[in-house]
Amino acid sequence: MKKSIQFFACLFLFTTLLQAQQQSQHSCNAVSLNRTIQFDDSSDQENIVIDVSKNTSKMHVSINSTVKSGYLTVELYDPKGNKKGNFSIESQVNSSQKKEQVCGQMQKHIDDPIKGKWVIKLVPNKVIGDVSICTSLHDE
Repeated sequence: MKKSIQFFACLFLFTTLLQAQQQSQHSCNAVSLNRTIQFDDSSDQENIVIDVSKNTSKMHVSINSTVKSGYLTVELYDPKGNKKGNFSIESQVNSSQKKEQVCGQMQKHIDDPIKGKWVIKLVPNKVIGDVSICTSLHDE
């Protein structure tokens, strides 16, 4: 009985190792990049470029923004110039006695993205705040 338990334990361990090896041979590679852009009463447009290679099978873009004052528009464009998403946020409280912080977020999951230069366009209007952009590109 003890030998059969040892045999099955060894068989289970061998099977698990074999499956892990097979999965690692078929695993995908991913590259992630995080950046934060801070605005200090800015109205200067910023373009952030994401270079997508021919081997990229999936792209994930997460954009988080916080505005304490002003108005901000965020847009995502594919390499052909087509808008793939956008949002705008604005601080509405304008008082020396009150402060407001507005947060906005956009997440895009794109299978088989068009190869080339994707652009995240940040269009601030007297913005005090920041934008955090996280991109992940997956090759399979």
